[in-house]
Amino acid sequence: MSERRRAYDLHLLYAVLLLVALGLVMVFSASQVIARERFSSPFFFMYQHAIRVAIGLGALAVFMRVPFTLYRRLAPWILGGSLLLLGAIFVGGTGVRGATRWLRIFMFTVQPVEIAKYALVIFFAAWIADGRRPLSDLKRGFLPLAGTAVAMALLVGLQPNISNAALIIALAMTMLFLGGCRIRYLAAFAGAGLLAAAPILARVPHVWERLSIWSNRTRDAQGLGWHVKQSLIALGSGHVFGVGPGEGHQKYSFLPDAHTDFIYSIIGEELGIIGTAAVLALFALIFLRAVRIAGRAPNPFGFLLAAGIGSLLFGGAVINMAMATGLLPTAGLPLPLVSYGGSSLITSLAAVGILLNISARGREKQDGAGPLRARAGGSGLYARRVRRTRGGEGGAR
Repeated sequence: MSERRRAYDLHLLYAVLLLVALGLVMVFSASQVIARERFSSPFFFMYQHAIRVAIGLGALAVFMRVPFTLYRRLAPWILGGSLLLLGAIFVGGTGVRGATRWLRIFMFTVQPVEIAKYALVIFFAAWIADGRRPLSDLKRGFLPLAGTAVAMALLVGLQPNISNAALIIALAMTMLFLGGCRIRYLAAFAGAGLLAAAPILARVPHVWERLSIWSNRTRDAQGLGWHVKQSLIALGSGHVFGVGPGEGHQKYSFLPDAHTDFIYSIIGEELGIIGTAAVLALFALIFLRAVRIAGRAPNPFGFLLAAGIGSLLFGGAVINMAMATGLLPTAGLPLPLVSYGGSSLITSLAAVGILLNISARGREKQDGAGPLRARAGGSGLYARRVRRTRGGEGGAR
């Protein structure tokens, strides 16, 4: 049966474009003070961000036209390349504030972990959708994927970048659950991850200090607790409607990283609860559209890929917002599509392009979806989908 092509998901596209446009405005507002002090021009960071937005939108336009099935064949190479980039950091990486997380490639500075997270989603989706090594098979299905995620998390954690390492493990568990992994395997994986993280955390004392400050915000309010204190002041100062775009005060050397990790706080100060709620609603819309795209994907790989990308975008946003509001300890995670930073912005927009490509090739009905060789067992949306499809076809082939 020929596939009936559908239009791109415009609700997803519009939500993304609104966040990117908001990011342009807020990056300028949040960075103008520090840009004037360091580079004698309040527009320095805005110009840099605008260039990256243009590159990211170009990547979105390209990836929305490339058939997403191509990544299934290239999945091992994409994963291998991302691991090589992560390993190269320890040879020729550049560091900031004691962490080595960036690579200088020609004229560009790249943060490999932003590429690696999406590479992991692609690899997991391809492996699970292949079905020859189901997740119910501990040695041939589950352990290779779990080992891959742990290896990537270790490379990231040793930079050190504990927040992204934890996000990688959470992302892997999400993909495994979606793929129908048994709950007892996931529980064992979580426990093993905590044990493996202990030696790394022991080498990074500031992690324990941040956890201590998070549990007692009055401790070291002038030191490591300064970020959260100033972030909450910014959010509280905005009230309902905010003090107005460009009128905030926390960017005047009070709130560090105002245009990167804590841009959500500046949004709260200048646009108020209305602004922060709108940002949360847009990310929720992106997640819901990703779920819809996954449900209408023409094959299991598209289902898992769309669900993984949506989970990563929404999960990263929720963690950043929780950090800004003090619900989670301070972590170096940007707000996707909004914060200043080229690697995160460009990879996120490219991932949205992949989502749009899947949406254009989705079908209203999943009849004739092709052979599903996965022998799904356990829990997860993917396992239930396989069983429903088999039932509709009159049993497994």
